[in-house]
Amino acid sequence: MNLKDISPNFPRRQVLKTALTFVTGLTTTSLLSFLMTKSTKPAQAIVVQRPNEFELEGKGTYIKYSILNGVPQLDYKTKNISEHFSGDQIQTLATDIGTLLTIIIRRPPNPDLGGNIVKLSLLLPIINLLIGTRETPVQTEAIITTERTSGIIRTPLFGQLQSYQTIVLTGTARYR
Repeated sequence: MNLKDISPNFPRRQVLKTALTFVTGLTTTSLLSFLMTKSTKPAQAIVVQRPNEFELEGKGTYIKYSILNGVPQLDYKTKNISEHFSGDQIQTLATDIGTLLTIIIRRPPNPDLGGNIVKLSLLLPIINLLIGTRETPVQTEAIITTERTSGIIRTPLFGQLQSYQTIVLTGTARYR
């Protein structure tokens, strides 16, 4: 392929001419291969579906998250805790790195006096399942956040108010 083989209206022709003027060590053909569109075939749509159920485990923690009839459901189990969360109890935030789900695991016994609020935040990665594929392995992380609060007294707290513990989770993402 030579420069004369490229249509004068092709938008990358001027780039190629400039590159040939300034670049040494590359042949016209290798530059053409670099600058030409890689495929002339029309793009084909691949239909995918997103999982609506996740079963995850790690460090003695089991989490099942699903969306049933448009309502999010989350089961959280450890050695000492077995809780079910639904609907508005689950905060959902779409981010560039996936969907962040947050639930409150524990509140202070007397919020007026302050104490610790413990939250679980689960990061769900973006997953595409090919139509007909029902599940795929998944690895992600959860963060347990313990936050000190002052309660109604409003005495200022000093120092770091939040601490974190991460949990590596593995399991299965499914479409049901």
